[in-house]
Amino acid sequence: MPETRVRIDRGGWLLFGAYGLSGLGAGPFIAFGAIYQHELGASAFEIGVLAALGMLVATLVMLPGTRLAEGRDLRKTVIAGWLIAIPAPLCYAVAPHWAWTAVGILFLQVSVFNTPAISVYLSLGVPRDRIAMVMTTVFSAYSIGLIASNLLTGWLARFLPLSGLFWVAFAFYCLATVCIAFLPNKQPPKFTVPSIRYRDLMRFPAYRVMLGLFTVVTAIIFIPWTFTALYAREAAHVDNFWIGVLMSALYLGSVLMGLSLGGLRRRLGSVVIVLCFEAAYVVSAILLLSSMALPILGFAFFLRGAFWSFRQVMTAVIGEVLPDHAMAKGYGLFALVTSVVVVVAYPIGGWMYGHQVSIPFWSSAVLMAIAMLVTICVRAYFHANYLKPPQVEAAPDTALPLAA
Repeated sequence: MPETRVRIDRGGWLLFGAYGLSGLGAGPFIAFGAIYQHELGASAFEIGVLAALGMLVATLVMLPGTRLAEGRDLRKTVIAGWLIAIPAPLCYAVAPHWAWTAVGILFLQVSVFNTPAISVYLSLGVPRDRIAMVMTTVFSAYSIGLIASNLLTGWLARFLPLSGLFWVAFAFYCLATVCIAFLPNKQPPKFTVPSIRYRDLMRFPAYRVMLGLFTVVTAIIFIPWTFTALYAREAAHVDNFWIGVLMSALYLGSVLMGLSLGGLRRRLGSVVIVLCFEAAYVVSAILLLSSMALPILGFAFFLRGAFWSFRQVMTAVIGEVLPDHAMAKGYGLFALVTSVVVVVAYPIGGWMYGHQVSIPFWSSAVLMAIAMLVTICVRAYFHANYLKPPQVEAAPDTALPLAA
C-alpha cells in the first residue's frame, strides 16, 4: 500500500509553532483592526485605502522576496520576515490617530517578503501530491492560534482599551521570532538548466490558467474581507466579546475544513477540493445576508474561514503544475499578482461598504458562483504533470524579470 501519512520534518514543525504564536498575536489585528481604526477616526473608505496601500507594499516586496527564495540560504530569509513584523503591534498600541496604524501596516506587509521562501522551504523533498497536505497542516497552526487569540482578545476587550490588546500581540510576536530562530537550514537543489524568468512561466499552459483563475478568486474573496467583523458590529450589533467568538469560529472553520479537504487532495483531486472551498464561500455569504441571529452568523463565519486554508491550497496547486526549477519563480509570481488584485479589491470593498454594508457580501457571492463555473470549465488543466526538463549546462541567466 502506498504511504498516505503526511511527513513533516523538524523545520516544518518549527514553522508550525511560529505560525501558532503569530496567530495568537494576530487576533487584535484580525478581529479589531478595522474597528480600532474606525474608533480612531478613520472612515470605511480610509480603512480600505490603508489596507490597499499595505497590500501595495506587500506586492512590491515580492520581487526581492522571489529572488531570495531562489538563493541558497532560505533560513535567513524566513527568519528576517518574522523580525520585521515585531514593531507592528507597537505602532497600533501607541497610536493617537488612525494614520499611525499605517506604520504598523507597513511593518506587517514588508514582513511577507519571505512568503515565496517559506513555500519553497516547505516544498523541498515533498512529493507533488502531498504539497497541499503539508502546507495546510503547517499553516493551520496560524488559524489555531487565531482561534484562541480571538477568544482571548474578545474577553480582554471587555476590560482593556483596544490599544492594550496590541501590547499582548507584541509579546506573542516576540515569542514567534524566538521559535523561528531555531529553524534548521535547508539547501535547495542545484539545477543545471537556465534560470527561469517570469515571462518564461507563461510557457506552461496549466500555470497560465491556474494563475488567472486563482487571481480572480483572490480578488473576489478580498472585496469584503476587511469589513467582516465590522459588518457583525454594525449590522447585527454584536459586542466585542461575541465578535471575538465569531472570529474564533471563522478560524476554527479554517482548521477543520482546511485539514480535512487538504487531506482528501490525493483521493478526490484538486478540482473537487477547489470547488468545495468556493462553494463554502458562497454559502457563507448567503447565511450572512439571511439572518442576524448569532447561531447563523457563527456558522457563516465558520464556512468563511475556509478562505484561510484555501490560499494555501491555491499555492500548492500552483506548485503542482510547475517543474522543480520553476517553483520559486512560480510561487513568487503568484504571490505578486494576487497581491496586486488585493490592492484593487480593498478600496472597492470600502467604497461598496460605504454605500451599503451588504453590497460587498452579496456581490462577491455572485462572482464566486461564476468562478465555480469557470473552475469546472478549466478542470483539465489541474492535472498537468510536467516532467523535469533536460539537464543541460547553461550559464546563469542575468536578465531582469520582464513581468516586474
